Parts: sequence; C-alpha cells; structure tokens
Amino acid sequence: MKYKTILMFGAPGSGKGTHGKILGAIPGFIHCSCGEVFRNLSPETPLGKIFVEYSSRGELVPDQVVLDMVREELVTAKEAGGGFVLDGIPRNMHQARAAYLIGRELGMTADVALHLQADDEELMRRLLARAALEHRSDDTTEIIAQRLAVYDAVTSPIVAWYRDRGILVSVDAMRSAHQVGREILTALEAMRPFLDHVPGQVPHSVDLTSLGDAFGVSQPG
Repeated sequence: MKYKTILMFGAPGSGKGTHGKILGAIPGFIHCSCGEVFRNLSPETPLGKIFVEYSSRGELVPDQVVLDMVREELVTAKEAGGGFVLDGIPRNMHQARAAYLIGRELGMTADVALHLQADDEELMRRLLARAALEHRSDDTTEIIAQRLAVYDAVTSPIVAWYRDRGILVSVDAMRSAHQVGREILTALEAMRPFLDHVPGQVPHSVDLTSLGDAFGVSQPG
C-alpha cells in the first residue's frame, strides 16, 4: 500500500479502533488510537487526570493535549520510516488544521481522511454493549448521548474540509466489521491512482456510503 498517513475519524462506536488495528497490521504501518493512548494512561499522571476529568463528563480532551500526543506519534512513525494510521483525530476544525500543519512540518500530511459513518441509534447500541462488556464508566446512556451531540456539533463540519482537499473517503460503518473492512480496502484502492496528482490540483474523494447490497448485505451488521 502506497499511503504514508491515513487519518480515521467518526463518531464514538463507529469502529475506528477495530479498523485502525486492521490497517495498522499492514507491514510497515504503525497504528495509533488517540482514545487508547489516553485510556491507558495512569489516572495518577497529569495527562491521565486530564483525560478522566473530561471523559467523565462526555467532553473532549483539550486540543493542545491531543495535538502534543499526535506530534509525538508522528515523529515516532517517521523515524520508523513507515506509514501511519491515526484514529480518533481530528475531533474539530482546529485539530484538523493543526494536525495538517504538524504533518506538513514533518513531511507526513495525510494522504487519506477515512470517515466512518453510522447513525446515532446504532452507535448508542454498540457503545452500551461495549460498556457492559468492558465495564467502562465513561459509557453510560447520558454520557454517550453527550458525546454524540458533541461529535455532531464540532466534528461533522470537518467532512466538507477534507472533501475540498480531495482526500476524503466515506464508508458506511453500519455493516458488520468484515463488510466494512472490505469496503475500506476497496475505497483505499480507488484512491491510489490520485495520490500522485499534479500539485495544486484537488486529487479525488470517494464516497461508498450508498453501495447498499454491493457487498452482499441487506441488513446492518
């Protein structure tokens, strides 16, 4: 695969972690989940305390904290000489623009912004199921509803920004993980011919959210 940097974003429960790990398993790629990085921090550390404080209210971690972490991960990936799959960022337009500037500075601007789409009812079902399985205190009905509301308000507008840049890949994440994974790989393959576009030209965006039964699926998975 020819990509250097793939950004993966979507609402909580849309499957970013699952599909980020799959793409990160491609030889030469490093996967970083912003959520996992913060959840694995000790709550006794300064960063861990910040994460617990905000996540317990269903709010986003402050931008600068997230961006500092992203810079560190990008530097690590660049030193390793491979590709990079980052899921969970950007969460708002400030993060999107700042991440672009960091990537440009390091020579690792995103080749693809992969957007996983699913409706709120399905996301709520998934997150409540995950909460019961993993005993996660930050996944109550009230907090989930707040997180989804925050996502709709501050994250959705970045879709148009990536579309204008010509690097957006939109995938319907309502299906089973297997079906969504196949669709992601199909979309990435569709993007590859446009990676070496002439500077100054918009490459191309891919929207596979309306393929319907193209993958043999009639019901959400």
